[in-house]
Amino acid sequence: ANMAGLEAAVAASPDDFQARYDLAKAQMANGKRQEAADNLLTIIAAEKDWQEGAAREQLLKLFEVVGLEDPWVSQQRRRLSQTLFG
Repeated sequence: ANMAGLEAAVAASPDDFQARYDLAKAQMANGKRQEAADNLLTIIAAEKDWQEGAAREQLLKLFEVVGLEDPWVSQQRRRLSQTLFG
């Protein structure tokens, strides 16, 4: 996917969750884990059940890729909890 194009689409239309989701996947593929997590959490915060929870599923995949023992993952898990239950 063309990351610059996706970034432009998200900037132009922040509520386009499909573009944001696609951007997050592209960011994951490019090792931009923080940006990917931020975008996925933005979707989850706005619409938890978007596409049957696709954003949360993708975020959990990201955690597995990074490694569940990684301190970064613990930090993002807390953000996820706050987003869901805060």
